Amino acid sequence: MPSTSLVATWRVSPGRGADFVNNVTEAKKLHLKMGVDAVYVSNTVSGAHPGTIVYMMVFESTEKFGKFADSLSTHAEWQAFWTKTQQNPSAVLIEQSMYSDLGM
Repeated sequence: MPSTSLVATWRVSPGRGADFVNNVTEAKKLHLKMGVDAVYVSNTVSGAHPGTIVYMMVFESTEKFGKFADSLSTHAEWQAFWTKTQQNPSAVLIEQSMYSDLGM
């Protein structure tokens, strides 16, 4: 079954690398608990945004992605985490994309 991926590209603020890593570690735990099948975190080496961090959530199906997306606004633990991190952000979201595997 083709998978669906949601990818966020972040530019970490100067001097905030450790804070960003801590936040990503916590976000990954929450996302997996919320039904994400896999999370990958990578450094962008080349392309449009070198030096940024890519956070990819993978879902086994669009249905699983839909359930996850629907839960974000009402998931108390996620809302508390997001509110906390946005009070003093350690990075700026510069791009967000969604991908659908072609099943090839």
